[in-house]
Amino acid sequence: MRKLLSIIALLACTLVVQAQPEPGHIYSIRQNGKAPFIENASRTAASNVVIWTETNVPAQQWKLTRLNDNTYQFQNVYTGYYLSVNSGSVVQRAKAASRNYGVWNIEPVEGKPGFYRLLMKGQALCAPSFTDGDRLSAVEGTADNDVWELVDIPDAYTEYSAGVRDDIMDGFIKKYYKRASTGYVLGSGGWWGDAEMFETILDAFETTGNRLYQTYFQQLYNNFCRRNGTDWSGNEYNDDITWMVLACIRAYKYFGTTDYLNKAKNNYDKMYARALQQYGTLIWKQSQTNKLATNSCINCPATVAACYLGDLTGDKTYYDKALSIYAAQRKLLFEASTGKVNDSGEWTASGGVKVNNYWASTYNQGTMLGAALMLYHLTKDNMYKQDAERIHNWTYNNLCNNQHLLNACQTIAGDLCGFKGIYMRYARRYAQELDHEDALQWMENNAWHAFQNRNSEGVIWSAWLTKSNETLRRQEGDRMLTCEPFSASTAVSVAFNAHVNRLFNKDAYSYTPVSVFDDIQRFQLQDDDDQGTTVTTVSVNNSHLGFRNVVFGSNRANRVVVRAKAQMTRSRIIVYVDSIADSQVVGRSELLKQEWDAAVINLDTEVTGKHDIFFAFEGTGVQLAGFRFVDKETDVPTISADGHQADDAIYDLQGRRLTREPDHGIFILGGRKTIK
Repeated sequence: MRKLLSIIALLACTLVVQAQPEPGHIYSIRQNGKAPFIENASRTAASNVVIWTETNVPAQQWKLTRLNDNTYQFQNVYTGYYLSVNSGSVVQRAKAASRNYGVWNIEPVEGKPGFYRLLMKGQALCAPSFTDGDRLSAVEGTADNDVWELVDIPDAYTEYSAGVRDDIMDGFIKKYYKRASTGYVLGSGGWWGDAEMFETILDAFETTGNRLYQTYFQQLYNNFCRRNGTDWSGNEYNDDITWMVLACIRAYKYFGTTDYLNKAKNNYDKMYARALQQYGTLIWKQSQTNKLATNSCINCPATVAACYLGDLTGDKTYYDKALSIYAAQRKLLFEASTGKVNDSGEWTASGGVKVNNYWASTYNQGTMLGAALMLYHLTKDNMYKQDAERIHNWTYNNLCNNQHLLNACQTIAGDLCGFKGIYMRYARRYAQELDHEDALQWMENNAWHAFQNRNSEGVIWSAWLTKSNETLRRQEGDRMLTCEPFSASTAVSVAFNAHVNRLFNKDAYSYTPVSVFDDIQRFQLQDDDDQGTTVTTVSVNNSHLGFRNVVFGSNRANRVVVRAKAQMTRSRIIVYVDSIADSQVVGRSELLKQEWDAAVINLDTEVTGKHDIFFAFEGTGVQLAGFRFVDKETDVPTISADGHQADDAIYDLQGRRLTREPDHGIFILGGRKTIK
């Protein structure tokens, strides 16, 4: 019997050695920890294929296609082009162009299961050296470096996803988020760079609701205050102060911590009082000799901050400040006909205008975009909407390459390295509020490309059109620079602001879970074992959840069914259309039950068309799992408070009848079991 088992084992080993890789599978082609990589993840045909440290990205992975019994093609997972040869050099080609020079024989290496020689017309794929960036070649006969391991990647990323997004954050946090004597820091700790990295952490919270990012922010904030105090007027740069105000006021919106609001308000008020110029703009730097000179980098973020303060304090004088700053900035430094935001200028003594620097940056384009959007939301004046449209279009057409990837600020250190991340948070707002889903796709394309160019630690520098090397050092002109944390934060910003795996348009009459929210205030999301899905944490005062672009069509919705529960006995849900204002209330629930329940809310006004929907909460301790609207013209069973009909049938939130499986409390829908 032992002899038989030994023979079987020997045959199995022989089969492993002789087995060919599987067509349709995705492989990494590896040698000594290196793998073929499309140079800089270029999507241009005929781009070089180089050797690079394995970074586990699609631009280093290849889908295998069998042509016949002995020949194969390798298609790059990211670019879609094929591994080919051109005069001895290895390049990527389109499928038609690769028929003669991209057809490979896969020859197993005896005694080394999983290792192969890849041959194209007798030429072997070879790595002449193992220095990152060196070109691969195809050589006649045999060579020292022509044996490759084909590693099957069953869980390869083939498109941008939440997994990719989270991997980008993971690489950033592991590299730069470090414990300090008080709290944590990202890198060495600066001022405006810190504030912007804090905003990137807030972007991650705002788009996921993950409470982990609340913890990250609190720790970073604690350290910032230890280093810089709580009165920031000692910093003469008014834009620095404004950036930290923005981080604090946003944190107050999401988490409700009063300390954040107090810091934001007190420091903004002091900054504004000292910085205001006679013609409505703000001084960038207190020590500047020309007191009539100003910069977009202070006016635009100061407008955004004033809008947030007006929203969250109820003090309408902040709106007056925002309107005044924007009007002056628009007159002096904005090209309204094109959407270009100039960098700096000055007023003449009589109020005339002079532009000093016509340079446009993602920083200024982004913050003026945000200012225009917030003022449009406030006033509904189409001028602001038109400004926003033109700002984004100018940025898209002038600060991107021919593949619409951002090519501005291709640097890894200094102030400019963080500019692109600023633009992304306002581009997301632009997409959601003005119904431009294409802007989200544009961000996703940038994030997906940036991911290809990470290094093996998962760090992506801001010059994301090029591969982040292992040392994170880069020659720029006559300087050798090291990638700063601020540089690496830009890819994190685009990754989370791309709105990945979220519904842009939502069918009002299908069940919408809370996980696809678009606006969050004083909530987090959590998994709920009873629901078997994601739900909100319990509500506190002034909490709400918003869902943009809910499509009702021409049907008339007169009810909404919410899956909710309350810890307190006197809690309700209030439904708003388009904005949270008394005039926009369309329905209030009855008192909620203290267990999960499908509660029906009758609407005071029938809803048609396409709208943003907000759920706010009266009383504390409410949780929400999801909702669906009910069409007036459709005979959908009315779900009572305990989820039962008069005939004792059970209905899900889509109004579909469920049948009970005896004695198990499980209900069957269309042959599939679901838990009530």
